[in-house]
Amino acid sequence: MSPSLYYAFDPLHRLNPREVHQLYKLRVDVFVHEQQCPYAEIDDTDALDSTMHVQTYTIADKELIACARIYPENGRYHLGRVVVRKNHRGQGLGKELMHQTLRYAFEQHPDWDVYLEAQVAQEKFYGDFGFVRCGHNFDWDGVEHIPMLLKSADLVKSFRNTVE
Repeated sequence: MSPSLYYAFDPLHRLNPREVHQLYKLRVDVFVHEQQCPYAEIDDTDALDSTMHVQTYTIADKELIACARIYPENGRYHLGRVVVRKNHRGQGLGKELMHQTLRYAFEQHPDWDVYLEAQVAQEKFYGDFGFVRCGHNFDWDGVEHIPMLLKSADLVKSFRNTVE
């Protein structure tokens, strides 16, 4: 993790108005504008007390440059809205964000699987963390996605060395 960055883990109600604005703006900038996909980016899941927003900020100017959300769903975690600001890509931030988010899942419920619906173009990225395809491709507002799952046993293997 870069010393010029910090990670925050908060439900929406603990974020101040500026932080909420940055969170939604980053997601809309990427998922709606950059990817030209007009869908309802902001949903009720964001506001659930059980939804954790994982945020990456620069220390110098407290700019949100990456985020993800993770929440319990049917006895497992649902991970999504993983995004890195365009001018910060290619620096390993996505990998570190995923590591931090999966570490959170491991620390909270190491016995839970982690599920996500990845854009097809990101299958290898998530596969590198141990996620495997668990269903058929589907269209989500004009963008092809695939369901993927990280089994709890594989999550535990990933973090076993960090707790021993």
